Amino acid sequence: MADTLTQLIDKVQDLLMDGAGTLFSTTTCTAAIRQALSEINLRAPIYAGTTIAAIAEQKEYELTAEADAVNAIRMTSLYLKGDDEYDTPLTFDTYFEDERIWFRLRAPLFEDEIMLAQFTLPHTVNGLDGEVESTLSALYDQVLVTGACMHACAVRSLAVVEANNLDKAASDNYRELARHFGRLFERGLSHLSRRRAVTYEPDARAWNDEWHNWQTSDA
Repeated sequence: MADTLTQLIDKVQDLLMDGAGTLFSTTTCTAAIRQALSEINLRAPIYAGTTIAAIAEQKEYELTAEADAVNAIRMTSLYLKGDDEYDTPLTFDTYFEDERIWFRLRAPLFEDEIMLAQFTLPHTVNGLDGEVESTLSALYDQVLVTGACMHACAVRSLAVVEANNLDKAASDNYRELARHFGRLFERGLSHLSRRRAVTYEPDARAWNDEWHNWQTSDA
C-alpha cells in the first residue's frame, strides 16, 4: 500500500537520522515532498484514458470536462474506436483555455462515434494539499522519499548559512547529502520514466481478408 503524507514524513526524517524532527521539521519535509512529487509528475505521470461520444459536425471538445480527465496535465493521443479492438488514430490539435485542455478535430465525426482520448494525470499523496489517495506504488514511494531528502538537505544548507555563516563546512555537508540523494532520485526517476502509455494499431485488413482461406472448387 502506498504511504500517506505522515508516513512519508516519518521515512524522510528517519533516513536523515532525525526521527524527532529537530533538524528537519514536518513543515520542511512536507515542502520537500511536494517539490519531489512535482518533479515525478513532470517526468513520470499517470497514463490514463477515457471515451468521449462524438457529436455530429462538432470539431472542438473539452478534455477536462470528462470526469476521468478533470485533472489532466496534457493530452497525448486520440483514437476512433473500432470493432475487434482495432482503433484508428485521429488527427487533432490541443490547446489550453482558462487552464482547461481542449482538442480540435481536423475533420468532424458522425453522431455517437466513440473517441478514445489518452492523457496524463498527476500522482497524489494522501494528506498532501487536500488529496485523499496515494497513487504511487509502494515500490516507487522510496523514489519520492529520496527526492524529498534531497530537497530537505538543500533547504537545510541554506538555513545553516543564514544561522552560522562563519562555518562553511556546515552548509557544505548538507549540500553533499543533497547531491547524494539527488543521484538516487535521478536514478529512480529514470526507471519511472520508462513506463509508456498503451498504443493502438489501426485495422489494416482489406475487405476480403476475411475470406483468405476460401478456396474455389476445381471443375
